[in-house]
Amino acid sequence: MPLHPLIVHFPIALLVLGGIIEIVNVFLKSDFWNKVGTVLIIIGVITGVFSLLTGDGAESFAFEHWGRSVHDTVELHSLLANISVIIFGLLAVIKVLFKHPDYRFRIFKNIAIRKGLITTLIVILSIAGITTLATTGHLGGKIVYENQTITTNNK
Repeated sequence: MPLHPLIVHFPIALLVLGGIIEIVNVFLKSDFWNKVGTVLIIIGVITGVFSLLTGDGAESFAFEHWGRSVHDTVELHSLLANISVIIFGLLAVIKVLFKHPDYRFRIFKNIAIRKGLITTLIVILSIAGITTLATTGHLGGKIVYENQTITTNNK
């Protein structure tokens, strides 16, 4: 049994919740929720990297048990998983550099924040990240549950 299914739910929960907090905090403008969102996204990206690293074992398991018929779905799942981690990783960097009270990027901070560019970018990245992550999760579920009967019937 691969490790991937045991790990993958942590980044999904952390990143989706973190992304939702980022979107809602546009209206709340709360320092507390700003920090919570940042922490959730950073931890989510770290656990997301571990999920990516364990994905190869799950891919081997899928091909061994269900054959090459799942290849296209597995490859799309893998691509979207990588894109999701990149999007949320970029979001984490932007949050730390521009929005975190202790680590604001002083040179461009006033221009970018005043014009709302950073807030807009945070919302766009949050929506894009949640969307790609949800699609990735859907494909992962599809890989497992549409092929589960094949594994069960072969025993």
